[in-house]
Amino acid sequence: MRIAIAGAGMSGAYLYRRLVKEGFNDIDLYDVKKTTACGCRPCAWGFAPSDEIRKMLEKVTDPSRFILHHSEMATFDGMEIPSDLLTIDKPALINELIGDKEIKLGTVDLDEYDRVVDATGVSRAYLPPIGDDFIAECKQYRLKTDEPLGFWFRTSSVGYEWCFPLGGGEFHMGFGNLKSDVRSYKPRFAMDEKKESARVRCRCHSTVRLTSPFFSQPFVMNGKIVGIGECIGAVAPLVADGNLYAMQTGEMLLENWDDLDGYSKKVLERFDWMRKERKGLEKLMAGKVPSLSEIMTMKRHANKVGVKMNSIHVLKLFRSMSKE
Repeated sequence: MRIAIAGAGMSGAYLYRRLVKEGFNDIDLYDVKKTTACGCRPCAWGFAPSDEIRKMLEKVTDPSRFILHHSEMATFDGMEIPSDLLTIDKPALINELIGDKEIKLGTVDLDEYDRVVDATGVSRAYLPPIGDDFIAECKQYRLKTDEPLGFWFRTSSVGYEWCFPLGGGEFHMGFGNLKSDVRSYKPRFAMDEKKESARVRCRCHSTVRLTSPFFSQPFVMNGKIVGIGECIGAVAPLVADGNLYAMQTGEMLLENWDDLDGYSKKVLERFDWMRKERKGLEKLMAGKVPSLSEIMTMKRHANKVGVKMNSIHVLKLFRSMSKE
């Protein structure tokens, strides 16, 4: 079977390595020319929950080689909440998963392949466009500073600012939002690149799909093209975490390799909670506080990914995000 994987990000690189380990040997990997310093779009260093991430990565590599920082506490709008969050050297991980495989530039010739996997993220290059797509813009910085910045999130109207420790005095900071123009964003403390106290290593502008799988259908076209990861909306609509789900969709595709309809059903079943989060996001977009059911969905998701929020924490965050 000839296979093409379009997109060599987290989902495409992980699936490529898993296919190789399963004995597939006729695989071509395609991508566009990278324009960011790290070679990723977006760089997205945060991974959660840590135990499940380790188990997934153990199928393809030694995860301990890529872990930069483990946090047992994170701050959300000033509330300190126990957590189990990791930051991982995602660019290095993707490079190892790809190995010495040649990455072809350009468009996949669909007639040349028996299976084409669309792992092109927001681009969704080989599946039909999504009618009601939610795409948030993000501005990201990687910097080195002597200041102890911590691990935190600050919410805003339909978005949030974040700070992830990367170890060695480096941090990943950014701002993502569905409504605001993020391009002018800069971290709140002074960032004079000439000063040793805060050196900007790189910065970029990116986007992330918050649509959810339910609203990103179809996942399969012509019995040949199949989507994984962010391409099919496998990103949490409210928190915007997607690295774990990128790998999970790859695993589900492997499990249902000869049953693509079954794959679509599995994705919708596993990520039905994202559909509910999307409903809460729609209310936030309208300046309303989500329903109790949607609040509880968010709470369960937060706890599942290692952030031990209670209902009061979630309600406070929603109220902050619903403000215009």
